[in-house]
Amino acid sequence: MTTLITGAGLIGCQTAAMLAARGDRVVLLDLHPPTAVIASAPYLDQVTFVSGDISDRAAMLNLLKQHEIEAVVHTAAALSMAIRQTPTLAADVNLGGTVNLLEAARACGLRRFVLASSTTLYYPSFRRPQAGPVAEDFAFHAVSERPGSLYAASKLAAEFFTQHYADQFGLSVAILRYSAVLGLWAGPNNSVPGRLLATLLGRGAVNGRVSVTDPLLMWSGGDDFIDARDVAAANVAALDATALPSRVYTIGSGLLASFDDFVAASHQVRPSLIFDEVALPGTGFAGFPHQRTQAFDVRCAKEELGFSTQHDLLSSFKAASAWVSL
Repeated sequence: MTTLITGAGLIGCQTAAMLAARGDRVVLLDLHPPTAVIASAPYLDQVTFVSGDISDRAAMLNLLKQHEIEAVVHTAAALSMAIRQTPTLAADVNLGGTVNLLEAARACGLRRFVLASSTTLYYPSFRRPQAGPVAEDFAFHAVSERPGSLYAASKLAAEFFTQHYADQFGLSVAILRYSAVLGLWAGPNNSVPGRLLATLLGRGAVNGRVSVTDPLLMWSGGDDFIDARDVAAANVAALDATALPSRVYTIGSGLLASFDDFVAASHQVRPSLIFDEVALPGTGFAGFPHQRTQAFDVRCAKEELGFSTQHDLLSSFKAASAWVSL
């Protein structure tokens, strides 16, 4: 089986390496394939890297035909920081690119389409008290609890299109809503969780002192975080699953971690660092207005995909520390 992975970022490369390690044929698509990263990661030298733009519908169809693609893991996306600078990326890349790939998948009769989505879709509903763990089919008010950003709005729209392609054309789909992804690597990582890891591991420390000043990197309450290696494993599990009755799966730890938990994990990895005391904001992680009090319900992914996380917070810090020089 040949699998196309879109987006040669941290998650895309981790997923490609995992598939290549077991002998699968993998094509990894990116606007600018990171050739410097290929040499730094095992098994990526066995992956076919292709330069291309998911916004080009005809090119996506030709790509699937040329490489005889049988399944797609679609992780390519414009992230929140880029969308704040260029808002149209949310529509052109995140939604339009997804529709282009769905249409190509339909035309080629692909076996499986895995869409990378985001748990930020849940966040506006946290303004109301949560009675228990938050499940995939959560209740929300379509107006007052609309997605909190253009990024989240584009992800929700992409989910709806993906489900309709499954309903109308019989495409087998898995929509994976990732929690906040933790990981550092040789390539670029401009995500908020990546910046948080680098900061707490001492990047930018002065005389061994770490001062967190970015309000996006501090939060009250808790949030769910997941190691990038676990996300890659979830992508592979979604490719391999024989049936996907729920279609939509929360990919998270099922646990809440606080800012203090992150500082404690950093101390275990970098005991010499000194952290300046900070006053935590009243907001949730990454500046979301509402604090979280309930974890995600991750039973669906466990029962239908056979997936559960293998890396805890400390494991993520230990892995990330290799990429932060003091």
